[in-house]
Amino acid sequence: MHTEANEMISMKPKRHKKARADDSVMGTNDASIVSKRDVEKCYGYPLPHVYRNFVKKPKRRSPLIHRGYWFRMYAIEKVVKRFLSEASDKRKIVLNLGCGYDALPFQILAKENEICRNTTFVDVDYPSLIASKAAIIKEKDELRSLLEKIMDSKNPKAVPLRSEHYMAVGCDLRNVDQLDKILRAEVPLQKCKILVVAEVSITYMDLDAADAIVKYAAGLGDVRFCLLEQILPAGSSHPFAVQMQSHFEKLNTPLKSIHRYPTPKHQMQRFRERNWSSVSSRSLWGLWCDSRFISARERSSLNAFEPFDEWEAFAFFASHYILLVASNTANATAIDYHTEATYLGSDDTTTDSDADNSSFMPDTCMPHQPKETIRTHGALYKGRRDEFYHYGGFGEMKRLDTTDVYTPKHTTPFYDGKLPNAIEPRMCHTATTLRYRNQDGSYDCLIVGGRASPEHALADCWLHRDRTWRQVESLPQGRYRHSATTTTDKDGDQVVLIYGGRSGNGATLDSWLYWHDKLGWTEITCEDSSLVPRFGASMVSNGPHTGVLLGGMSEDGTVIPEFWKWEINLSLEPPRVKLSTHCFSSAFLQQTVCRFGASISSGASSVFVVGGVAHYGCLSLPYEFLELLPDSFDVRPMISQMEKFKGVPVPLLIGHSSVWDEDGLAIVGGGAVCFSFGNFSNIGVWRVSEDGRMDYDPWYLCLEKDQLPREEPLPKRIKLTINNKYNGSDGPGTAPIPVSRERLLRDGRFDRIVLKSEPVVMEGLGLGPCTTRWTAEYLKRQIGPERQVTVHQAESRDMNFQEKNFTYVTKAFGIFIDEISTGQTQYLRSLSKTEPARSPANFAMDYPNIATDFRLPSQLQMVIQSFHSSVLRISGPVAMWLHYDVMANVLCQVRGMKRLLLFPPSDISNLQIPYGESSSSVNVFAADALGTGGFAKTHPVEVVLQAGDILFIPPLWAHSAFPTDGVSVAVNTFFKNIASGYAPGRDVYGNRDIQAYEDGRRDIEKISKRFGGIPAAMSKCYLERLAAELLEKAGKVGVS
Repeated sequence: MHTEANEMISMKPKRHKKARADDSVMGTNDASIVSKRDVEKCYGYPLPHVYRNFVKKPKRRSPLIHRGYWFRMYAIEKVVKRFLSEASDKRKIVLNLGCGYDALPFQILAKENEICRNTTFVDVDYPSLIASKAAIIKEKDELRSLLEKIMDSKNPKAVPLRSEHYMAVGCDLRNVDQLDKILRAEVPLQKCKILVVAEVSITYMDLDAADAIVKYAAGLGDVRFCLLEQILPAGSSHPFAVQMQSHFEKLNTPLKSIHRYPTPKHQMQRFRERNWSSVSSRSLWGLWCDSRFISARERSSLNAFEPFDEWEAFAFFASHYILLVASNTANATAIDYHTEATYLGSDDTTTDSDADNSSFMPDTCMPHQPKETIRTHGALYKGRRDEFYHYGGFGEMKRLDTTDVYTPKHTTPFYDGKLPNAIEPRMCHTATTLRYRNQDGSYDCLIVGGRASPEHALADCWLHRDRTWRQVESLPQGRYRHSATTTTDKDGDQVVLIYGGRSGNGATLDSWLYWHDKLGWTEITCEDSSLVPRFGASMVSNGPHTGVLLGGMSEDGTVIPEFWKWEINLSLEPPRVKLSTHCFSSAFLQQTVCRFGASISSGASSVFVVGGVAHYGCLSLPYEFLELLPDSFDVRPMISQMEKFKGVPVPLLIGHSSVWDEDGLAIVGGGAVCFSFGNFSNIGVWRVSEDGRMDYDPWYLCLEKDQLPREEPLPKRIKLTINNKYNGSDGPGTAPIPVSRERLLRDGRFDRIVLKSEPVVMEGLGLGPCTTRWTAEYLKRQIGPERQVTVHQAESRDMNFQEKNFTYVTKAFGIFIDEISTGQTQYLRSLSKTEPARSPANFAMDYPNIATDFRLPSQLQMVIQSFHSSVLRISGPVAMWLHYDVMANVLCQVRGMKRLLLFPPSDISNLQIPYGESSSSVNVFAADALGTGGFAKTHPVEVVLQAGDILFIPPLWAHSAFPTDGVSVAVNTFFKNIASGYAPGRDVYGNRDIQAYEDGRRDIEKISKRFGGIPAAMSKCYLERLAAELLEKAGKVGVS
């Protein structure tokens, strides 16, 4: 395909597709090694710090990345040390496949030299990477000094570094025969005891090649295999899994093993079928929770290095990785699988139908969202029967002190929910609705505690009564992630009961307290000393003086699979709470019900538990919603059939809130940082009805009263036809149909717009302050006048990609802005700041100084979740040539006005676009363009975008644009609107044709060649018949 992307990178030598893919795989090593170096630095590793030798530019990672990489490193190191500690007269080989710059051999040689006396560490990776690694080791005294007896290799090209205890081997792992030849020339493998390590490496290989490695290793003699890689414990549709897979696909390093071997059970079967006699496997979360693998003291000790409160996200990360140990000899080290054989959503419940859920796109629309409502770890409470409020939590960038007000219809809320300015933004607090009904029909509510940072627990409490907030007595000690519910005192007054939580010094609390309007806080004595301190437990009352407490997390960071029934007596002095345990019929059920971070609600006759993290980790979809029946506490999934989810995207049920009313269960908010794979945020309100059906709730989010949307008239429409003056000439032409306009503020239908696949202009959504701030001077000041940018410098006012009537010129941004402001025909299409030829543009990363001025509206959540790239476009008076994009995209007009002509995919054959390309040579704005030739048969549509307008451009809709009012500034965001089918590999500009088309063109070439030697008349006849048959099939596409 000859496109703008190809032209701009044509000055660089082209590399083979396989080589580019290899580069991408090697690129994953860079991010990984930087994270490991930061762990080494921040988590108290003893000197010497060997990873620092491989990292030129260290970066500070988040606590979540630290915790995840620390445990990943701990798990591999544990297996390697256990292997090295086994008694044996044989020489030991630790063979690290796809090692990258991993420094584990040097870490162990420095700290555990005694167990390495008879050991050789062998690192294997791509030859170029190994050559670089060997050069670094030789250069760094700290590393070189750890190697005894550096010696000559028999094959110095393949083995650039050889010593008594370390060997670096450059070999493509897809060539097993070559690997075997190199190893056997250096090491007597059959006389050695071998541990093969593959830490997130062979999953990037084609499946046949990866499986060949597994089978090859089994034949090396006395050998074990340690595999650490990704799995899908709750199916491919789980939001974390979707985010993880999307992340690696964007890096051009798709996880190729994960779909054939999605669970520990599948991975174990994989090894058994390839001659491994003993195989055991655990998820990293299963190992984290097993004190035989990592002690409670070791888990707790990590809290001394940095505050940590991202437990759900850590559990999801650890649930999506396994550690497998296989052996072909007796008495080898194994990982006890024990109760994880019934790993929910992994071995038994992940089905083909589950995998299909990854393509869920809402047939129903997202609920009305007039402003951003992304918040996790907020608190939900009722205001009146027909209103509820979602307060606080963590938003896109900070903790919040705002309240979202929801009503069952688009009306002004009775109360705006705004708290006093004195209240500090917070998260992980509780908001408990009291049954008191004020004269106006509103409920009372008590907000308790919460936190700013994990070290800053809050003690203040706030009461809402009669539409007014007032501060009441503070807690004796600040706490967050505590449990709260209501109960009744001896006089029948309703009080708030709280238990557990964490304090600012990291201590896990075990105290019970209750709050009375007149008495403030009073401590309660617990009669059962076996209740261990916990935080993040779920508690709810199911009677005037009774209730249940389930799950929670212990101080060492493991989920407690306990279910307690409580009975409180506030008439005693001191007040007392009596506890009794309840055990379910199986350990699996016990661990499924008793969770950490779930929301819990009490209905008319049942208790409802939603989301959170189970003792075994990530929950599969049907079991995320449980109903506990009264008295017996029998358990049933609220959603028993996957069909009931069709048309509804799957939410990430952590950090959310839920409330029960007569219409069912309403769920709001939630989401998480999915490790290093990006953020996932739930938008809107979900409703789970009594029959177990899940859908978007017809409740609406309303703004605070002083920000309620006003019904303003639409902007004045500027009527233009094809006869408008362009380049000083007029022409007859054909009048295009105007593109339809919608105000999504009133009618949020973006998902249906995408499915309909026709251009639409969306008005009134708001793009942030960019529409007023982005003047020429502001952009120069914020971006930097000296910053170098590559622009199209055109010879005339219509650029032509086929004729190349423009050149690519690199110049200072300030000069570019000054020149287009005076009418020069130049155009900026931003590129990736770091890798312009390899990576798609990302406006937020490429232009961080102005990125916060621009905001994609929340109604465009599909764009955010399926993001491909975002581009800054700044144009003088010059037309962009007619072309189509394969990715769907939204064009957000920020400043100026821009006119576009668009043509549907059915017109492409008439647009003079060569096969295999995406650009036309025709200037459609010329006077007679649409009235001649094939263009007379086209069906153009037309739009003039004004500041604040958002145009949805569907895939394959050819379009050309021209500014009509001086300088035009826009942000163009591309997204994947189909679940699969895109061409694999790099697509910098979002206009690479889909895989089926690329394959089809290659097939056409093969077919035409097969007629070689056949008489011309016969060849022509047969080819025309084939073409006619293909056209006939094309005519039947979409016809039922």
